[in-house]
Amino acid sequence: MSISQTSFTAPCHVYAGTISNKTDKSVLCTIHYSSGPNYKLDDTISVKLDVGGRACIPEREYQPTPEATFTCRKIVSRIDIQTDEQSFSLEQPFDGVTSPVTEWKFDVHNDHIASMNPNILTITLESPTSTTQ
Repeated sequence: MSISQTSFTAPCHVYAGTISNKTDKSVLCTIHYSSGPNYKLDDTISVKLDVGGRACIPEREYQPTPEATFTCRKIVSRIDIQTDEQSFSLEQPFDGVTSPVTEWKFDVHNDHIASMNPNILTITLESPTSTTQ
């Protein structure tokens, strides 16, 4: 008699988070959500972020069927960034996401969007300055 092993992994979904503008110009951010068994894109929100601005990516829900007595979470599936000069996107799976999360951090830079775990501390080291007496 043999026993087969089946491994299951948690989905790497982002349900909500924050997005920050780290550029030197205003940007238009469009957050795309997907839902349902085929994860079709079905909901978007847009927000303009001024230089240094930050916004919440809210959690969204949907009712899977009219008869359902429960709701499901929509998945953040794509983020589009537009400036006067260019546009770029970031699609799931997002870097660093290893399980479903309700808080995730996205930083908009001049040519990309960084996906970061907000629970991991990042330290920027500066060069030591020398002083003479």
